[in-house]
Amino acid sequence: MKSSRISAILALFALFAGATVFAACSSDSSSGGSVDSELIQSGTLTVGSDIPFPPFEFGRAPDYKGFDIDIVREIAKDMGLKLKIQDTGFDTIFTDVAQGKFDMVASASTITPERQQTVNFSDPYYEAEQALLVPPDSDISTVEDLSGKIVGAQDGTTGEAYANDETDASEVRGFPNGPAAIDAVKAGQVDATIIDQPVAQDALDKGQTGFDIATLIPTGELYGFAFAKKNTALLDKVNEIVQKMKEDGRLDAVYQKYFKTKPPKGVIDGTTENPGEGS
Repeated sequence: MKSSRISAILALFALFAGATVFAACSSDSSSGGSVDSELIQSGTLTVGSDIPFPPFEFGRAPDYKGFDIDIVREIAKDMGLKLKIQDTGFDTIFTDVAQGKFDMVASASTITPERQQTVNFSDPYYEAEQALLVPPDSDISTVEDLSGKIVGAQDGTTGEAYANDETDASEVRGFPNGPAAIDAVKAGQVDATIIDQPVAQDALDKGQTGFDIATLIPTGELYGFAFAKKNTALLDKVNEIVQKMKEDGRLDAVYQKYFKTKPPKGVIDGTTENPGEGS
């Protein structure tokens, strides 16, 4: 009798332990996978970013800085992970993350339907528009004035897509990064450059000369972090943390640090399913 009772107790304990393990696995999963199982390196969040692109990412390895970097640092801290930033070219950054070269992309990346065919995006964390840069003595003042002109842009960006699709430029010339696209205007290699407005404004704020912002191009773009399609648990966790940052004031603090403003309504209320007017 005593032996039977002990056996029953052990069986009950085993059943409880198994249920507990199952519940723990389920709570840390999305579509069957856990966050840790989706990481390239256990205990480390590996983030792909095209550097430099101030004020979003700049500096030297391993001490990178910037708006995006500050946010992913908070994300890694909330997840209890070490942060590793991997510098990579923007023109291949989405295929790279899709192929598992890093866990996520944080690189001032606009959420677009075309990119969503390759990767999944987080909910938005920044809203931007494009700027048209010209030499100080230029007679170009609007997008319509770009007809027959040589227009510069960073390779693989929405600025490059806009120049190709929405202007009558005679040539759209790509450059490897944002500063190079700005320098092309200053050096007279192009008649104008289309680039993200905060990048252009940051260059002016830091005292750069040799170009003016002729006009802003309202595109309603929203930035998101990009993930491989299979990494749904990691995506869900990052969305959870970004939402938490919107609510507890941390996102507001990063906005104030770099832009002296609060996050706009499109960021606070936006989701990947309803990303404002961005395309």
